[in-house]
Amino acid sequence: MNDENSPLALPNRLIHEPARLAILTILSSCEAADFLFLQTATRLSKGNLSVQLTNLEQAGLIEITKEIIDKKMRTTARLSKRGKGEIDEYWKTMDAIRQRMAANERRSRRKPAVALPARFSIVSAD
Repeated sequence: MNDENSPLALPNRLIHEPARLAILTILSSCEAADFLFLQTATRLSKGNLSVQLTNLEQAGLIEITKEIIDKKMRTTARLSKRGKGEIDEYWKTMDAIRQRMAANERRSRRKPAVALPARFSIVSAD
């Protein structure tokens, strides 16, 4: 979809939400992360992080495991195979959007293709 006349691909709305994007970005950089690490890294409240993890798990993007260690519950999250594919696709879409916008910016800076009468001058912002 690099054709300038084709519609832009839109990012996955489930992933694009800032809290979920933060969680998925963290999980894409490690094998797994526990709840406390995710809470510290994302700065989300316990309740918000819990809700976002549940949403991502229900969408099949992450897998959550719970285990008791020293009489305390430990919740760990990791990207699922689908989640890895979805986050990769998200970043490809964002890269395509950035490239399209950069190309549009370069085109808008070009000098006009028509010859202007001598009394007009073009001042370049460069």
